[in-house]
Amino acid sequence: MTSLVLVFIALAAIEATAAGEDTIVNVHPFVCIDGSKIPLANVCDGISNCPDSSDELRKLCHHIVCPAPMYRCAYGACVSRNVRCDGFQDCADGSDEFRCEINEICSDREHQCFSSSKCVPFAQICNGYEDCADGSDESPTLCKEYPCPSHTYSCSYGGCIHQEVLCDGVKDCVDGTDEDPNICTAINCIGDECSKFTCREKEFACESGRQCIPKSKLCDGVHQCRDASDENPKTCKKIHCGEGTYRCAYGACIPEHLKCNLQANCHDWSDEDEEVCGIPLPEGACRLPAAKPGTHYFVHGCPECRPGDVKPELTRLDYTCDIKNSLQGSSTVYCQNNNWLPPIPMCPTEDKEITCAPVFAPGARKRCEAKWGSHQGWVPCDKNVPVGTQVSLECPEFYERYSGASHTTCLHDGTWSQIPLTCAPTCGVRDTSVEPLIVNGWEVSPIDPLPWHATLFSHENGNWSFFCGGTLIAERLILTAGHCVWKTEPDTIKVVLATFSSNITNRDENTQIIDVEKIDSQDSYQDHEGNYNSDAALLILKKSVTINSLVRPACIDWENNLDVSLRSGEIGLVSGLGLTENDTYSKTLRVTSLRIVSEEKCRESHTKDFRKYLTYTTFCAGWENGTGVCNGDSGGGLVLQKPNTSIWEIQGIVSISPRRLGSAFCDPNYYTIFTKVSVYSAWIRKILETLPILGPPDLQESPNKDTTIA
Repeated sequence: MTSLVLVFIALAAIEATAAGEDTIVNVHPFVCIDGSKIPLANVCDGISNCPDSSDELRKLCHHIVCPAPMYRCAYGACVSRNVRCDGFQDCADGSDEFRCEINEICSDREHQCFSSSKCVPFAQICNGYEDCADGSDESPTLCKEYPCPSHTYSCSYGGCIHQEVLCDGVKDCVDGTDEDPNICTAINCIGDECSKFTCREKEFACESGRQCIPKSKLCDGVHQCRDASDENPKTCKKIHCGEGTYRCAYGACIPEHLKCNLQANCHDWSDEDEEVCGIPLPEGACRLPAAKPGTHYFVHGCPECRPGDVKPELTRLDYTCDIKNSLQGSSTVYCQNNNWLPPIPMCPTEDKEITCAPVFAPGARKRCEAKWGSHQGWVPCDKNVPVGTQVSLECPEFYERYSGASHTTCLHDGTWSQIPLTCAPTCGVRDTSVEPLIVNGWEVSPIDPLPWHATLFSHENGNWSFFCGGTLIAERLILTAGHCVWKTEPDTIKVVLATFSSNITNRDENTQIIDVEKIDSQDSYQDHEGNYNSDAALLILKKSVTINSLVRPACIDWENNLDVSLRSGEIGLVSGLGLTENDTYSKTLRVTSLRIVSEEKCRESHTKDFRKYLTYTTFCAGWENGTGVCNGDSGGGLVLQKPNTSIWEIQGIVSISPRRLGSAFCDPNYYTIFTKVSVYSAWIRKILETLPILGPPDLQESPNKDTTIA
């Protein structure tokens, strides 16, 4: 019985125990390594019941998914959730008493970083790449007993990396053992020095450089060569499989007893094929198809998925071909009733080799180098690339890392070794210099900008006239007030950035004028009929802005650790072209500082009739002394500095304020009401996720500076 089978039985025992059942315990006792036996219900329960503690090993427990009322120990065991941080060690490794100062937000299928609340899926721990800022997902403590799949290279600290990245010049193991000179000198030799390294008689020479493996490892179901040439069907189909062995679909030979043991022992996982084993997949589930030359598919919502993985019903695959417009069949298929429907499409191909599709790395610059094979050298990044191609990624100026790795390699199965880098515009940064100069504000200049401010112009009587403000929060997204664009058509609005004038014709080389593709008003907004509640809207631009020193987005406080209503006394900034102290619209962009005030103070300040506009979705700011925002400043963003940083976050949208008696103008002696952005962060994020990050305009024009091989 394999350890994986024991895990499934142990999980059944844990679930049975949680349900008050104990019959399974009597049927399947657990045999410790020293030969003693314990009830199966005691396996992976946090207590070392075996004299040698073999019932609480990571190798045995790490596959377990704990039932809902249980807490998952760092090595995989399940204990009662009630014992978490109770002062006693209920997990064998004491992990139930770790990080008690951090609110537990990770699921039982995720690792929680030690120094933050970030959650890392178990599939991404001990993979050579540090997803946690503190490196806890790749620490020797976590990975020292981690069971690496047989087809991977095991780093000295316990992490597992793909064979294809071995000796490629990049330290994929956090301890650098994959680039050990003792291993890599022969593989990476150049010219005459390679004559020193020759594979011996009983060794097989891999195709990708001077890598030698014992011939006994040839076609054994596991690829030891970084290019998988030791498991090549051309070679393996010539191999004779002896008695007591099972022949994989591509020709390799594995011991008969390894067939259908719930582990893929054949390089192509054909030993676990449902028809071979007579064991159906879980109801509705499907196995991801094998890689084919000239054909690529993307598993929707699962960039780390690989051929052979079993995925649940309704999983979606999006297909493309290396030869454009040549797909024969549907480009999208779904897992339904254990089958892919419609049938998997076909791609005609001129190449018999597996390739990887162009790496998808939004906002990042890419350089692609094929490390071995007939195409060795620099290759174009915007085309399919051969196995062994290494992509180096970096964020351009004014962009920063959002997620993903800075290096990824094309694997033998047509997938990428790491989820590639994604870069997003650096937000909330402005020049801190100040020039002596909205009411009683000061003029904004190019050397003291609020680079996220957007000026909105509407088309009226044949002219484009300024009417509201907005805030840039992404390459194609402007946040403004709902009343600014209520019942307005997108083609009647232009968004202007890096302008300091209310006249759209007064612009310089830095000014950007962009049309609006769509207006997305907050669903709850009903203009004056709803007391201007949820006064927020998003403008989706027809094209991406060019991010530079004068045009940058403001940050959004996604976590909302401290509600802006509780930050009374803090000073924020807001800019606009609205009425000045002279009751005339400003011809140049102005900025003023405003103080956040408490809800109680704001209610006391306003008249009884105006208090109806104060809700949980709003807050107040101002001075009550004639300085503030006024007509024409609507939609502009009030930004506050993130505590203990120089980063500016948009916390409010200029919404409404009382009018002066007998006038249509605002009264700056009262506090202004702002829409609270944090209330709508989930709505903003949902729309933001539909807009791909594009990066600077020249991103695709110069993927490599080196001479590339077509």
